[in-house]
Amino acid sequence: MPKYLVFMDIDGTLLTDHQYVSDYTKATIERLQQQDVLFYIATGRMYELAKLVRNKLNDNVRLVTSNGAVFDGKNGRKETKLGGAAVELAYLIARRDNLPMMLFTPEMAYYTEQIPRFIARNAANFDATETTIGSEEIKSFTQLATIEDQITNGVILSREDMSRLDSAREKLVNSKLMRISSSNPNNLELIPLETDKGTAVKQIQLEQGVDAAHTFVFGDGLNDVGMMAEADLSVAMGNALPQVKSVANYETDTNYNDGLAKFLAQYFEEHPLS
Repeated sequence: MPKYLVFMDIDGTLLTDHQYVSDYTKATIERLQQQDVLFYIATGRMYELAKLVRNKLNDNVRLVTSNGAVFDGKNGRKETKLGGAAVELAYLIARRDNLPMMLFTPEMAYYTEQIPRFIARNAANFDATETTIGSEEIKSFTQLATIEDQITNGVILSREDMSRLDSAREKLVNSKLMRISSSNPNNLELIPLETDKGTAVKQIQLEQGVDAAHTFVFGDGLNDVGMMAEADLSVAMGNALPQVKSVANYETDTNYNDGLAKFLAQYFEEHPLS
């Protein structure tokens, strides 16, 4: 049984520039893993993309992906589907409002149009040029119907006209077919009902026998708020949104200044692991 659980968002928390983990952060994680601290990456990214980030650390880091819809349970990977009705409605709204959309399974990304690389990287955590990840364009509603029951989550992206994104958000929330969150002001994250990073954290706590008092959560975005509610050691990054800082129990330095690793190092200096 682990002594502590640590859940880490990726962008704005663990990584800098969406791709780098500092040597200090990596060394801190490895040192604590040797003392029975169990680490999880907790992200809105699809499972295969999250694995690429885990490769920057080590194979003992586990994954909570797709905003909690797909995660590593004690006895294997667990998945919750978005549902055909939710997928169809989101697709119709995105097309009507002329907004790019991406839908995910653990291994595949489906998109309604090619998205400029910088937008995909910053707003959807997906780069279509990444050759190790399967991707396919959805060109019709008929084609959508063949894969809709496999979808775990999705994202609708802004074209800089926020009124369209706000309109889409209102329609999707009112449908009560899915949960809506955001990792970035320019996106809407589509998540199965009664699912978020927090529900995954809670289930992992039960499986691992670790309570909230021994659970760390680090994050910077709105989609991290749910899991912060499950941890006494909830920590907002220095670069976090004000709404995230207001709900976290602690605040640390920015992701560019090793805020995550600094907080852990100081905490365990004051509370040594036996």
